[in-house]
Amino acid sequence: MDVMTNVELHQIEELLRSEHAAAAKFRMYAEVSSDQGVKKLCEQLADRHREHFIALMRQMPQSDSRVQ
Repeated sequence: MDVMTNVELHQIEELLRSEHAAAAKFRMYAEVSSDQGVKKLCEQLADRHREHFIALMRQMPQSDSRVQ
């Protein structure tokens, strides 16, 4: 795998924070919604942001040796 720069690592970390926050917000919206359609949509969106988070985590280097 290619070497990741510190800038790229920082960008992925920022994206991870954003995806984590979005998943948490949509999960909370689903919990407080009384409309079943809105609840389902928010759950789906929370799941999608969780999937994005997992995909980004897979891009993180496994050791510091791949960060330049």
